[in-house]
Amino acid sequence: MNEHDIEKELIERLDELNAKIDILIQVVAISSKMETILKDKSKKQQIEILSNLGVSRNTIALVVDTTPETVSVRVSEMKKKAKT
Repeated sequence: MNEHDIEKELIERLDELNAKIDILIQVVAISSKMETILKDKSKKQQIEILSNLGVSRNTIALVVDTTPETVSVRVSEMKKKAKT
């Protein structure tokens, strides 16, 4: 491996770590307020709230205890409903 390849690989790894740190930040921020924000809300409402906050679909799935695919479907339904 030459110096350029090593540099490129390090940058890719740093980008991956940065993405994971962003997810952790979102989870911590949500966890501290989740009880009040999401209390007594349906999963669909929870998905809508978290999506509107800019939380990633994978993170929403973890928080709401569902799959990322279900989150994608619900978000898609929300967008269709908003257009009408």
